[in-house]
Amino acid sequence: VQQGLQAAANETVAALGPKLSVAMVMADAETGEIIGEVGSAGYLDRARQGFVDMTKAVRSPGSTLKPFIYGLAFEDGRIAQETVIEDRPANFAGYRPRNFDMEYQGDVSIRAALQKSLNVPAIRLLDAVGPHRLMARFKLAGIKAEMPKGKGAGLAIGLGGVGLSLRDLVQLYTGLSNGG
Repeated sequence: VQQGLQAAANETVAALGPKLSVAMVMADAETGEIIGEVGSAGYLDRARQGFVDMTKAVRSPGSTLKPFIYGLAFEDGRIAQETVIEDRPANFAGYRPRNFDMEYQGDVSIRAALQKSLNVPAIRLLDAVGPHRLMARFKLAGIKAEMPKGKGAGLAIGLGGVGLSLRDLVQLYTGLSNGG
């Protein structure tokens, strides 16, 4: 497994250009056990900062936490796949999330909102279930999410306003694959 991941990393990084890198983590979906990882494409490659283990570096997860927000809302019985939710400009006490493409879809199903990775519906749901509850669930899963200094869990965590490592993110997703 490890040799295969390293080969895939080397092949991928060759196509990325001289200053980009790659990191990979493979886990057993049932147990969550990490079975292979590549922290960078080349430890000695200074142009790619190969000495940085990107599997452990804390970074913004962007929109990758949206399935967990939706999961909490499903768990609460607040939504179903075909529940309709608004994707329109919204103001949450001064926080005004926008979609990546700066467009809005109007009324959409929960299924479509998640498939299209729409930001406003995800933040509407996070507002309903509570950002502290999402962070508590991560802690329960053994994940250490890092907040910016002096900041508590707010709605911005739903769009990447929290720090996680790739290893932690993979561990969270293995939890989804085995029923939570």
